This record gives sequence, C-alpha cells and structure tokens, in this order.
Amino acid sequence: MSEVKESKFIKYTCYAVPILLVLYVLSIGPAAAFLCDSDGRVKNPEHEALVFTFYTPLIYVATSNKFLLNAYVSYVNLWNDSNTSVE
Repeated sequence: MSEVKESKFIKYTCYAVPILLVLYVLSIGPAAAFLCDSDGRVKNPEHEALVFTFYTPLIYVATSNKFLLNAYVSYVNLWNDSNTSVE
C-alpha cells in the first residue's frame, strides 16, 4: 500500500515542478504591471525590493541572452501596455 502512495507522490511531483516553473516565469508580466505604470515609473515603491528579489534569477537569465531579453521585454510590455525597447 505504501508503494502506491509513494508512486502517486512521485507522479504528482513530476507534474507539479514543471508547472510551477512555468507559472513562475509567466508571473513576471502581472508583477511588472502591478509594480510599474506604462511609462516605466514605479507606482508601488514599497513592493519594489520584494519583487526584484523574487525575480532576480529570471532577470539574470533574461539579461544574459539577447534573444531572451527581447522576449522578456516584449512580454513585460504586453502586460504593462508600454512600448519600451531594448537598446
């Protein structure tokens, strides 16, 4: 009986980890919309440090690759309704 419970736990874990990683990556858009206005100014400065700390790994990966940086900026612009570009 315990083998069945262990098997279910492993199965759900194998589904949950990739889903949570995808949700983490996709959640930066709504977080950017909450934090900044369409001009790029911070409208909730009390949450800026927390959001930056939480998304530091994602920002580091995005800024280390030009293709990912363009995708990141485009996705954040989609949520922020802005026209910020990568220079």
